[in-house]
Amino acid sequence: MAGKIKNCPMCGKLFADNGTRVCLDCYDKIKAKEAEVVNYVRDNPGAKIPEIVEATGAPEGMIKKMIREGRFEQIGVKMSYPCEKCGAPIITGKICQSCQEEVHKELQKKASAITAAKQAAKQQAQGHGMYSKNKLS
Repeated sequence: MAGKIKNCPMCGKLFADNGTRVCLDCYDKIKAKEAEVVNYVRDNPGAKIPEIVEATGAPEGMIKKMIREGRFEQIGVKMSYPCEKCGAPIITGKICQSCQEEVHKELQKKASAITAAKQAAKQQAQGHGMYSKNKLS
């Protein structure tokens, strides 16, 4: 079954999207760039992301995605990138475990405050309505 006909987001030409999200020519270019990055990292195991970007011309997002997918661990190189909140080294996601826990606690506090405010408003509204049991006696 053929995919939807779309314009390639990289080059603009029409293609039948079969799950690659880009045309076959651009897909081949992406795979070639990924192979270049893997080869560079294999040859330079201590390389950091900015160095890899400069040496290969690959976008930083592509390299981070490859790290998250474990592509460098497959060749015996452990790599990480900085947490977007505190800068700690991570290998998956956008923020480290510590920052995730901090954000989770903050969200729980806000959710509790909202729940408490709703309960207080509900209690305050009881007995003040037009047909309140207290007023009908």
